[in-house]
Amino acid sequence: MKANINLSIHLFLWLFLTVTSAIYAQVKSDFKKSKTIYNEVIVNGSPQQVWKVLQSYGEVSNFNATIDESYMLNEGTGVAVLGAEREIHIPNGINNIINKERIVAFVDGVYFTYDVYDTENFPTRQMEVTYGVRRNRSGQTVLFSRTEYEMNNYLTTSMLKGKLKKSNFDSLLSFKDYIETGEMNTDLKELRRQYDQKEREETDFAIRLDPSN
Repeated sequence: MKANINLSIHLFLWLFLTVTSAIYAQVKSDFKKSKTIYNEVIVNGSPQQVWKVLQSYGEVSNFNATIDESYMLNEGTGVAVLGAEREIHIPNGINNIINKERIVAFVDGVYFTYDVYDTENFPTRQMEVTYGVRRNRSGQTVLFSRTEYEMNNYLTTSMLKGKLKKSNFDSLLSFKDYIETGEMNTDLKELRRQYDQKEREETDFAIRLDPSN
């Protein structure tokens, strides 16, 4: 009788631990939700011109105002290829964010994706970033970027989305400015002001052409 009671107790405990572990795993899985950021800008240039600049993987800090330093971590010429690794330093107040990044997907002339496999001074758990170029339906050249990321907890993942989106868009503006003007590391505030002004002018022009107004 006693043996049967002990067996029942052990069976109950086993079932309890199994069920609670499954519930915890589900909660933990639901907790780990990545966020996606997408930005794009129209560039006055050909896709080939845009791709040539994007390929300057190891020297991105020369013209991207969102990055203080960049250099290659493995052998190579600094050009974007599958497996190329670099380290970048991103200004963020007192301490720079230091990312180590490796290209994990690559289609020549179209896009590349890099994995941020190590980071300092920022709560990144995982992040993959894609930069690419395409033409839209109007034949314009579009420079785009897509970021999928997860911070060290759900709250931080959500709270930092705006900051990351702004930084990513600033990066595209830096690329755009360099491609169109040849200027390196133009002040970000100036880039935003120029872009906002251009957007307003294009919107006003479209309104004037619209016969319904």
